[in-house]
Amino acid sequence: MRIGRLTTHPNIKTMLGNAARRLAVVVSLAAVALISAPFVSPPQRESERLPRTERPKTQSRIGVTLRSGDTLLGVLKRFGVETPSAHALLEKVRPLMNVRKIQPGNDVHVVLDSKNKTVEAMELVVDDNLVRVKATDAGWFAERQEIPFVTKSRLVRGTINGSLYGAGIAAGLSPQQILELAQIFESDIDFFSDFHSGNHFSVIVEERRYIDGRRAAGRVLAAELDAENDTFDAFYFPGQLDGGEYYNSNGEAMHRSFLRAPLSYARVSSPFSTNRLDPILRTVQPHLAIDYAAPAGTPVVAIGAGRVEFIGWQNGYGNVVDIRHSGNYTSRYAHFSRFAANLRRGQSVNAGDIIGYVGQTGHATGPHLHFEFLHGTTKINFLALRLPTIQQLTGDDLRRFTRLRDQQLAMLHPSSVAQSAQKSF
Repeated sequence: MRIGRLTTHPNIKTMLGNAARRLAVVVSLAAVALISAPFVSPPQRESERLPRTERPKTQSRIGVTLRSGDTLLGVLKRFGVETPSAHALLEKVRPLMNVRKIQPGNDVHVVLDSKNKTVEAMELVVDDNLVRVKATDAGWFAERQEIPFVTKSRLVRGTINGSLYGAGIAAGLSPQQILELAQIFESDIDFFSDFHSGNHFSVIVEERRYIDGRRAAGRVLAAELDAENDTFDAFYFPGQLDGGEYYNSNGEAMHRSFLRAPLSYARVSSPFSTNRLDPILRTVQPHLAIDYAAPAGTPVVAIGAGRVEFIGWQNGYGNVVDIRHSGNYTSRYAHFSRFAANLRRGQSVNAGDIIGYVGQTGHATGPHLHFEFLHGTTKINFLALRLPTIQQLTGDDLRRFTRLRDQQLAMLHPSSVAQSAQKSF
């Protein structure tokens, strides 16, 4: 072997040749194995493994806010649902909800097939329930699901500068809650004339907070109102067996036997007096009644439940109605321009029922209501009367009410509670 020239040993050649032959055999075997192995496809999504006819539809969801005059039938027809099919859908809905509770402002969600735009489902919320209707091969299928919620209390306070309604809305009360306030205090406060600028109100209201983010105004739980240089309060007290009722701080029922006034009036033009100058006869004589000045045609209502004892014409009174109430009380309404339609003698009426309209018949110098209130045959000053209550809490009910009242008072007067806490340190 010479220096500088590569010379291969015979044994090395033999070793390399054997290795190459073994590598060729391994590659050949691997190729055969790969060719003969079964083909394995890559993983597929669930929708790709379904037959084409069973693949899920793509859908779009459209929200519709109902306007005045809108109906569910109209919404369905607007989205192309034929009238027979729309009626069939509504028939499925009616057993699950009161369709009369659907009002302007409610939201309806319509689910459409994105491809052919047909209605696949409809959803709406009424009270505490979600009602869902969806299309199936067998027709419309409807179901109702209760929406979970929690109940919270909140304090609303305000000052009256114009009307209670305007001040209440500005403070955060709902129109329904303001109406509820008027009904609670209707026997104690004349909402047309007793409020003045600067009067204050504090109201504890119930609020439902739903899991879907909605908030709904609930009932009034307690309230304090300033009116006619006095403060009136009311507290909701749930009964053990029946529905709840509102009571004042002494445990007396707020719903009294009679309303505070028989009409919406501009002013008291002539109060109850034993010594008044008669505007027609120009002589001094008793005026044992209340004259409410009001525009002609203003509706007049019965101040309490009773029976019509007289309806017709009487000299001086003109068109007059007498209503006999329990407890030997009688209310008299005079100078009507006309009576309520179909009102007749012997007819039963409830508090708030319209019985006639302000006029100027009989001895009257202008349109007004001449109102008398009698106990037996004695005429009483209705404005000075402490109207009798229907119910007074006693015993265990009064003790439970007192505890609840004290809790509500602490919430109505948070500053007083804070001051008491400071004094205790």
